[in-house]
Amino acid sequence: MQELTPNVAIQQNALGLYTGIVQTQDGNILIDSPYRTDDYKAWGNRAAKSESILLVLLDTQYDRTLSAKGCDCIIVSQSDFLLPAKPRQQAVKLQEELLGSGDGHEQVGSSNRPYSPEISFDQNMNLFFGGTEIFLEHHPGSNVAGIWAILPQEKVIFVGDSVMVNQPPFLAYSDPAAWAADMKLLASRAYKGYQIVSSRTGLVIQDQVREMGKLITFIQNSIVNLREKNADLDTYLELIPRILKRIEYPPAEGELFFNRLKWGLTTYYELNQA
Repeated sequence: MQELTPNVAIQQNALGLYTGIVQTQDGNILIDSPYRTDDYKAWGNRAAKSESILLVLLDTQYDRTLSAKGCDCIIVSQSDFLLPAKPRQQAVKLQEELLGSGDGHEQVGSSNRPYSPEISFDQNMNLFFGGTEIFLEHHPGSNVAGIWAILPQEKVIFVGDSVMVNQPPFLAYSDPAAWAADMKLLASRAYKGYQIVSSRTGLVIQDQVREMGKLITFIQNSIVNLREKNADLDTYLELIPRILKRIEYPPAEGELFFNRLKWGLTTYYELNQA
């Protein structure tokens, strides 16, 4: 466990997500969660001091929703978490082909989701719990139901999959234009001095946010150009090597990251056709 402040800590769970625990006077607030219920033991005395009451899910990624299964908390999400996506046979077929890689995604509104969140919101929600204030903001750049969890008193912000270091982004349910704007905001003076927590990397700095912004802007401009030309799916998939060239990653992850982008671009293409 890595302590960020006396009341906030993070730890990487069994699925690789960096999850957070916010200790308050009346109980704990989880930002995403351990993989299994018994993983709470690994949180040590911090989790044992009081019961975990609220669980904030930062988006609809499959590993994130799987982490929440079996968690005895009130679940909080953005309202688009509950909306079904358009059924698309090609993307579903591709998803089945890629799930074996360990890097699959769950389609929004999938029938496999075992629950519905008890609390949801549209744009913003302020949580005042146990003397602690948390702002939840809808940031749909990286995911249709993406949330940033901001603790202004602690100067900590959880940004989910908005920032990815040395790996490609998840594009399936993204909005690249909104994502690029999110990166400008996160790299601005508004968050100077904040500890920024990425779900895939842990703590990141604003220089890494700016690098992510450059990558997303490249992807956004490329997609805009393809949409203007009414390009087919195969042309979209030609972006994959161009994206990977902009990322430093271990060669052993090449196939995994190629599959991530193939699935993401295929799903994005199908969901955004007129």
